[in-house]
Amino acid sequence: MDTKEEALKLYKEVIAELLECGTKVDDYYRRFRELRLRTAELSFQGALLNVEHAFFMVVQSMNILREHLKLLEVAAKKKEIE
Repeated sequence: MDTKEEALKLYKEVIAELLECGTKVDDYYRRFRELRLRTAELSFQGALLNVEHAFFMVVQSMNILREHLKLLEVAAKKKEIE
């Protein structure tokens, strides 16, 4: 198997995992946000807000990874002109 075929196989595997993981991360983010909105103590709200921000950064990183994986897919499917 050549590297392009291996890359496409791995791409499909990773994309499926990213979708599942992204759904879980989104659920955790929403749950922490709900806790923050229900919390009266300002210092604890700040801690929860930091956790929300960290989840946001994870999601941003996952989006960047997904975009690069799509570019990899395009590159792997591209035919060289001879």
